[in-house]
Amino acid sequence: MSVAVSLPLAVSLLILSGCAAQPQPASSTAATSTATGATTAPEASPVVIDGVGLAILQNRPDYGNRVLQLAVTNEGADPLTVTAARFSSPQFESVAEWTKPTEVPPGLIRQLPVQLGTAICPAPSTTSTLTVTVTDAAGTSREISGRPSDPFGVLERIAGEDCLDDAVAAVATLIVHDDFDVTGSGADAVAHLRLTADPGRGSGSLRLIEAGSTILLEPADGSTWPLDATVEGGDEPRQFVLDAVPARCDPHAIAEDKRGTYLPVTVEVGGDADAPSSGTVYLRSSDTLRLALYDFIAGSCGLATG
Repeated sequence: MSVAVSLPLAVSLLILSGCAAQPQPASSTAATSTATGATTAPEASPVVIDGVGLAILQNRPDYGNRVLQLAVTNEGADPLTVTAARFSSPQFESVAEWTKPTEVPPGLIRQLPVQLGTAICPAPSTTSTLTVTVTDAAGTSREISGRPSDPFGVLERIAGEDCLDDAVAAVATLIVHDDFDVTGSGADAVAHLRLTADPGRGSGSLRLIEAGSTILLEPADGSTWPLDATVEGGDEPRQFVLDAVPARCDPHAIAEDKRGTYLPVTVEVGGDADAPSSGTVYLRSSDTLRLALYDFIAGSCGLATG
């Protein structure tokens, strides 16, 4: 049978869990707060210029959306308002900007999410500049600019991911189809996902080594899905069936999911001396597929509530 999406069931699991996804810690010696007000514990120090700490990071939900968090710390004793923030790096074609006035109380951090621009590959440099305009309680405005702290190596990782994605896309389009069949029922249910590599308009060669499990899904047999196939630009599309079962059955796994429906595929790229030679690309599920997978997991694990 084919799986249909049941939005109420997916939503009910989020409600029943009683949990919401929490942001990752930002970089400061102060307490951390996102632009929406959530507070978490600090982990690393920002670069402090004129009483303002500058850092960058990504929370796990940001990865697939290519969002960067501009972490601005108020190291002073009085409140500040960030009226504008601009992030630039030679590895992106455009500047990322935040324009919503945001208050930063003393000793706190605000994480300001910005959309990263199109990647330049190979990345000429991951040196970046963060410029913020802040206004103090007296209404005095000043601009602060410098290279932000990157304690988790965000820019290097993004450069590698972006350029590997570009190299793979130059050879073939990789997609996981929205619909899938299910055999068996209950704890014996197996989802048969379809992965297609379409190199019809590409050039060069791409070796598909294997697909890996996620926090929500794993192979019905074995620890990975072996692919062991090479596609060349201009070839006919190749399709692979991945027999999947739930990797875990607690409701929190779905309620707190961030990357559980991103399929990791290990690849090697040939034909481009400037491209990354190997690595893992993460194939993002559409919303339709993501909700269908949640329903499949819920049904297989006996979590369905009607």
